[in-house]
Amino acid sequence: MQELLREMVETYGNRIYRLALRYTGNRPQAEDITQETFLKVYQNLDRYDQNRPPGPWIFKIATNLCRNWLRDNREIALNFDEETRSANPGPEELYLAQEEKAELLQAIYRLPEKYREVIMLKHVSELSYNEIAETLNLDLSLVKNRLYRGRLMLRDSLTKGNGGSVKNE
Repeated sequence: MQELLREMVETYGNRIYRLALRYTGNRPQAEDITQETFLKVYQNLDRYDQNRPPGPWIFKIATNLCRNWLRDNREIALNFDEETRSANPGPEELYLAQEEKAELLQAIYRLPEKYREVIMLKHVSELSYNEIAETLNLDLSLVKNRLYRGRLMLRDSLTKGNGGSVKNE
């Protein structure tokens, strides 16, 4: 069991951290959620069905912890520094990259939760459609529909520059 847990942490640790960082915008909080995720995984290893892939199960735990954090912390502090650093960007490039990323992330955070979750699981955590469906206990067709609608809402929000409002569908 210890070996299985070690493999899970090595395989999914960074992706869980990135997911938590996008939810919280706070590195220490993302680290806490990542640690808590794997603590819960460890505590529930006896319930894990080893005939199924662990990804959806682990991401479900992490997503629930992130949801709880969002519920308890209504104001989201966004931190864009970590993802925008590159080898040797100039000041203007760094500024523009931060602005674009900030605009995109703010648009994602303005999405209704049901769209925001699938967008983050697909594009931040890089889960497959099937893994997202299993993680959120949704039909595959509903996952695809929410991704499609969420992307449309993001596109509309970003292209129209509508002051940040996203229709709640």
